[in-house]
Amino acid sequence: MLPVALVLLIIVTIAGLQSARRATTHDVIAHNLRVNEVAQQSAESALRHCEAVVIDLVDNAGAAYPAEVARLGTAVIADPEVVTALWLQPASWAVGSVNRILAPMNFNAAVRADSQGIPPPQCIAEPLTNNRYLITARGLSADATFDTNGRLLSGAEVWLQSVLSPQTPVQSTEGGNA
Repeated sequence: MLPVALVLLIIVTIAGLQSARRATTHDVIAHNLRVNEVAQQSAESALRHCEAVVIDLVDNAGAAYPAEVARLGTAVIADPEVVTALWLQPASWAVGSVNRILAPMNFNAAVRADSQGIPPPQCIAEPLTNNRYLITARGLSADATFDTNGRLLSGAEVWLQSVLSPQTPVQSTEGGNA
């Protein structure tokens, strides 16, 4: 009787340990998903903000965002992948960079609690040929850490880019989106 009880106790203990391990794994996965979602929303917020700054520059000569318009890149580049593009330069993303634009934090209520302590959303806008603008946004999580070269060591980092063509209409004459 005692050997059977000991074997059952061992089996129950192993099953309990496996359940605990599985629960911990699920918690880690859920945390990683939340952290990534915050970084994603941060990058989207920065992208939309820089698009608004460029549209303000083109439509209103920078009246609504004068400080941000002053931070726009001035060197026209032909290709977003050219080595001299501002978004490719780690120094452009450093604190105090003259071209980095910090966007206001606009998170939905579902991730607001997870957004405490994250760096502000940031973006860089630089002119392309043919009156277009390359907008690059970077969103970070609260636990993002970097090495001395600006490379991500831990946490989440999301990069988004768009090319804005101001001469392309975004609303029809009837007021709807084109």
